[in-house]
Amino acid sequence: MKAPLKYILFAAWILAPGCTQEQQLLEENFVVEAFLFTGEPVNNITIKQIQPLTGGSSEPVLIKDAKVTITRNQISYDLTYVDSTGRYAYPGTDLIVNTGDRFALQVVKGNRVANAETVVPEPASGVTVSSDTLVIPLIQIRLGIAEELAKLFNTGRVTVSWSNAENQLHFVAIENVVEGDLIFPADFPIPKQTLALVQSFRYISAPTTDTSFEVPGLSLDTYGTYRAKVYRVNQEYADLYNNQVQDSRDLNEPPSNIRNALGIFSAFASDAVTFEVTKN
Repeated sequence: MKAPLKYILFAAWILAPGCTQEQQLLEENFVVEAFLFTGEPVNNITIKQIQPLTGGSSEPVLIKDAKVTITRNQISYDLTYVDSTGRYAYPGTDLIVNTGDRFALQVVKGNRVANAETVVPEPASGVTVSSDTLVIPLIQIRLGIAEELAKLFNTGRVTVSWSNAENQLHFVAIENVVEGDLIFPADFPIPKQTLALVQSFRYISAPTTDTSFEVPGLSLDTYGTYRAKVYRVNQEYADLYNNQVQDSRDLNEPPSNIRNALGIFSAFASDAVTFEVTKN
């Protein structure tokens, strides 16, 4: 099973009002998407060329030759570009992201130097799961299986919950820790009705002020052990997300905490629960 997407990235950056595309390119401006996660490697920093509103390619153009540095406690760490991911990462093991840490980011491309800071928030609190075991019976081709699957999709699920007294944004990421057999056999013809339901589920939720997230068992790939991580969203990320869900006709420049460029540098802290998906 492929590892699920772990992060939500927003890339809908537009040219700043009053600047032509040519001016932006002459200034060597760029977009930064940089995210830190407690207990995880620093490997999720992307630098992209700015795309014009019209006439440009729909595919992002990655910048591979920038000089990217992360600083924590006055100690700087140089990041390297990784071709396989299209991101910059720290190759060592001595850079740890902890709650309360203050990080600085610097990106140098040509004559342009961009800077940003972020503080790692407190982790999500009160994270629980409705059941530590989710039973998905062995799925076989037989009469009436379509109706059974549709019912199972609605009933065979677990709910991840957390505390949110301050009405902050959170998101949930589902990871496969230990893989087992495929839930749907490789040659199983999934009914269209069920397939539509399964494809509507994502391994990562949109940021929400809710206090729970339901995980349909049939939307997972295999039996085995899963981890649900609940991330508390930092303020600069919340500002960016809230801007993205505004009226699309509003062409104001999205919020950016990157000085001398565009984009976002943010940090997340999580708590996690695990659950098992079994046949019986």
